[in-house]
Amino acid sequence: MENKILLYEELSLNAHPALQSQFYDGWILRFANGYTNRANSINPLYSSVLNLQEKITECEKRYFVQGLPAVYKLTDGSDPNIDKMLAERGYSMVTPTYVMDMDIKSVDFPSGDFVMMSYADNEWMNTYFTLSRYTDCVKMETAKQIISNVKNTMICGQIIKNGVSVACGSAVIERGYMALLNIIVEESQRSKGYGIEICQSLLSAAKQSGAHTAYLQVVQDNQKALALYTKLGYRTKYAYWYRVKNGAA
Repeated sequence: MENKILLYEELSLNAHPALQSQFYDGWILRFANGYTNRANSINPLYSSVLNLQEKITECEKRYFVQGLPAVYKLTDGSDPNIDKMLAERGYSMVTPTYVMDMDIKSVDFPSGDFVMMSYADNEWMNTYFTLSRYTDCVKMETAKQIISNVKNTMICGQIIKNGVSVACGSAVIERGYMALLNIIVEESQRSKGYGIEICQSLLSAAKQSGAHTAYLQVVQDNQKALALYTKLGYRTKYAYWYRVKNGAA
């Protein structure tokens, strides 16, 4: 796997940690009550020596027994034989995504009406759940556990207008690389520039905390988000996608 892809994949694992991880012949199996594919997927990041068919069967058992689908996260740098074999076994391809990055050392970002904290307190979490329209208690509790498990520098923030939170987001910094995460704008307040305001504010705060490079993940068919991130200066680095198979299939 290309060094830069491996770097970003490792950083992403730490920025959005699973509740449990298992290591299996170069593959990382992540579990988090089914909340997000990123935290509930098999990541074949490193070289492997076992039979591929047998490994896939074993991984299916480990996920199906928990009532979870078997999900693989594959990148442009993954072994193409894995993707081919998964397709032959009935795995569907879902959520093709771009990883984008940019050098922020020489860029100055304005900070808007930004309220910042160094961790996800109850106020920030409640804002995130409200703006995201989350009502599932298990999903909310799992999200809290995932965010509380982040062990690197974290920045959480909100954009406040007239005393009301209209946008929120977070960043995780590791080795000078800043992951932009959890960007959400109140539905009724979109197309007013609050998306770029929360992103610029987080980038500014991360740069002050020592970040030299910013990266993010964005679903390929999210044209509005792609336009926003491109405007900020992000450029596509590589792509990844998921292969998914349900236990009942």
